[in-house]
Amino acid sequence: MMLRVSLAPIAALLVICSLSAAAVPAAGGTVQAGPDCGFPYTAQDATGADVTVEERPDRIVVLGASTAQTVWDLDAADRVVGAPVDTTTSYLEGIEDREDVFREDRFTVNQEAVVELDADVVLAPNVIPDETVASLRDANQTVYKFRFGTSLEFIAGKTAETGRLIGACEAATGTNEAFNATIEEVEDGTDDYDSPRVMYFTDNVTAGGGTFVHSLLTTAGGTNVAAENGVQGYGEINEEALVEWNPEVIVVSGVEGGVPDTPAYRETYAVQNDQVVTVDANYVSQPGPRVLIALQTMADAFANATVEGQATPTPSPTATATDGGEPTETANGDGAGFGFAVALVALLSVARFARRR
Repeated sequence: MMLRVSLAPIAALLVICSLSAAAVPAAGGTVQAGPDCGFPYTAQDATGADVTVEERPDRIVVLGASTAQTVWDLDAADRVVGAPVDTTTSYLEGIEDREDVFREDRFTVNQEAVVELDADVVLAPNVIPDETVASLRDANQTVYKFRFGTSLEFIAGKTAETGRLIGACEAATGTNEAFNATIEEVEDGTDDYDSPRVMYFTDNVTAGGGTFVHSLLTTAGGTNVAAENGVQGYGEINEEALVEWNPEVIVVSGVEGGVPDTPAYRETYAVQNDQVVTVDANYVSQPGPRVLIALQTMADAFANATVEGQATPTPSPTATATDGGEPTETANGDGAGFGFAVALVALLSVARFARRR
């Protein structure tokens, strides 16, 4: 039986999101613009260009799932007219009503569709080629390309910059305050237990040092065996090395059925002790505010895992077996920003119990 982590903290977060959303103004209501959030606003982006947004954008195009997630959580979903519409964004409420701005291969931006939407600003993640950005600018589009990031600190910076670019500074500040407080709480909780040896797995690929996933694993209290053994970036898993690394917990992202049923995996401490935990691929791979859902799942699993030479711990109240499935994210484009931030604060009190021995 696979190690299961209770979804109680996550469920609490999602319920509070839905409740608190009703207590904040809709995104199209109050304009969040003050002395520090006025327009025109100019900032240098990853291409080295100075990008100027003349007025608070009423029409926004996002060219990445993580960028879409951030805008949704800043209460600005109703201003998004174009986005990637596929499995990477399907958890965002109302995404199906936006214009899909990618071609069928899901990698190529449909530049004609973007230009046709005539947005006030186009937000591009770092994976969008500079050539695509330049071509859109040649078509008189205001495009801001975000820098590449490999840390949780990067997410907070990206959230703040997104808020500034779209005139949602207050929502960005509230989200980041809750985001940083949650990370601090998770890090404080890691002092209560021995750090397990952990490995990330998705489609036979693992994450080493210098990756966003590595930052998640270590912040959650784990020791990334891939990074400890010199892996940098993402690399294919060698089963001979896997036996030598012998992870005590394996974090599986978006792979049904867990890890492969091979002698090498069966020999690991993680599999032998049912310490394989699954995280939602969208939350663990998209550098946006909701990465905290994946972080909390990992932290709970690591806190309640056994390590070699250690007796089985007494499960905490939130680490008991559950028959529940994956949580269903209910992001409402009319109130997800402050609602999500308030929910993160509430999650802090619940999370304390999840990491206790």
